[in-house]
Order: sequence, then structure tokens, then C-alpha cells
Amino acid sequence: MSQQHFLVKNLLEQLSLEERYTFSDSQIEALHKSALSLPKTSQAVRIRWSVPFPGKGFYIVLLAGKERRSRKRLLAEKEFKVLPIIMVVFTMIFGCAVIFGLFYAQRKLAISQQRSAVNLDEREEEIHPTVVPFKYDREQCETSFREWKDDQCIDHEHDHTF
Repeated sequence: MSQQHFLVKNLLEQLSLEERYTFSDSQIEALHKSALSLPKTSQAVRIRWSVPFPGKGFYIVLLAGKERRSRKRLLAEKEFKVLPIIMVVFTMIFGCAVIFGLFYAQRKLAISQQRSAVNLDEREEEIHPTVVPFKYDREQCETSFREWKDDQCIDHEHDHTF
């Protein structure tokens, strides 16, 4: 027997023995030759997603490649329509714009949060002198390394977040 095609082999293996014996050797060889002459599928993009769903679930297939059918055949099959092509292109452009917008907004938010954090760090380094309310005399104030001025205890290293 000449070269064998996996599709024919699989089909024959699924048949019962009685059904398989109804084919002659020349018929089986003709099936293999015919299957080998089938065009090869050469899609540039072949993506399959299985989506779990209560019950049986479903799957999505995306195939993309060069169109090999003639325009005459497409028109005869009424598959060559301009409106669906325009809708697909518009949907793709809109989808890309939405994705770009989301990424842009997320980046702007991250930058503004980073700037506000930097500004907080800069403000923490600023000096904020304040009057310490629980120091009532010069001795208590100067013992805690603060300055006594105009009958008030002044802290020159006060943390503004205190």
C-alpha cells in the first residue's frame, strides 16, 4: 500500500470489522490517495479557547489566513459583503481605542499617585515649628531640648503629621 493518510486510518479504525471488510484494498488505497490530495490547511492564525460554562461549556475558534477562494465563488456563495467587513474593521479599531484608553488612564493614575507620594516626602522634610502645650516653664522646655521664647515652649522639629 502507498502512503497512508491519518484521516482515512482514523475513519477505518472507527468502523466495525464487518463494515471495514466491505472495502476492497483498491478502494482503501483510492481513499488514501484522495485524502492525500486534499489541500493543507495553512491558516496564519489558529486559536482555540475552551470556555467552561455550567453544563457542557463551549469553545471559540479564531482562524485567519489568506483568502484562497475566487471572487466569483465568494459572490456565488453570497459571503462577499462589504458591510460585515466594515463592521469588523470598525469593531477592531474601537476595541483597540478602548484598550489604549484604559492603559493610558491607568498610566496617568500611576504617575499622579507617584507624584503625590513624592510631594508628601518633600513636605515631611519641611520644618514646622509649633508651641508645645504641655510644657509650662523654662526648665521643662529646655530639658526636652526645645526653645523657651515669649513664655512658650517652641519645638522647631515638629512633625506636621503628628
